[in-house]
Amino acid sequence: MNELLNPLVDIVRQERNTLIQGWIEYFSPEERESEMRYYADFLSFFEECLQSDLDPMSDEAVALTNFLKKVAEIRGDERFYNFRNSVYTCYLKFPLFKALDTKGVFHFDIAAKMTAFFESLTSRLIFNVLQENNRIQQASAAELSEREAPISEIWKGILLVSIVGTLDSNRVIQVIDKILGTLERLESEHVIIDINAIFDVNTEVANQLRKLYSAISMMGSQAYLTGISKNIAKAMTHLDLSIGEVKTFRSTRQAVEFILKGGAIA
Repeated sequence: MNELLNPLVDIVRQERNTLIQGWIEYFSPEERESEMRYYADFLSFFEECLQSDLDPMSDEAVALTNFLKKVAEIRGDERFYNFRNSVYTCYLKFPLFKALDTKGVFHFDIAAKMTAFFESLTSRLIFNVLQENNRIQQASAAELSEREAPISEIWKGILLVSIVGTLDSNRVIQVIDKILGTLERLESEHVIIDINAIFDVNTEVANQLRKLYSAISMMGSQAYLTGISKNIAKAMTHLDLSIGEVKTFRSTRQAVEFILKGGAIA
């Protein structure tokens, strides 16, 4: 261990109670009991980190990081990452600094080494939060995509695709990929596209529906459009929108009856 850290080791081992008392001054009386436990545990982890020369990449530093992640979960991210307009971990070193100063051994080299170590801890914790948030966002986006255009086989050879929200050029590519993949797997002959939950029907939506129809036709299947409400019909008429050769129906039931009466499906 670096001899530079010897005074700090002595303080952690011999003045734990003083350090803990210095720490709980930051908190209200009702918080102090739990914070005493957190700081006592922190000092135990920190003492091990001192033995590895405050190496932020050491196993001891990783163990301390994991402990602080648990503290963040208990306190809540808002109270942990917005602690006194900073981050909880940044304050952990202040009782140590005060003890070093009281003993007359507080100097630039030890302050710089400790600050670098605690900044590394803080950065790692924040990076972990960002990673977790990104994972959640990606999972949510995938789940939302699945919910926005669910595909189900409602009859042998008949698929139903329900489109919710908006239908722009980026989204239609995703929807087309899902439909074509399902068609290839199930070899369905008919695809009913329900647009009842589309937020707005405009020229862009009409163009994307035509693309969807063309893609389905290229797979040798027939597309049908359902969910044509009074308001959607009025909007398309007012805007003089055309969706080409796509057969349209007010409801999915009407589309299924039309397909079955056509004799294409037994």
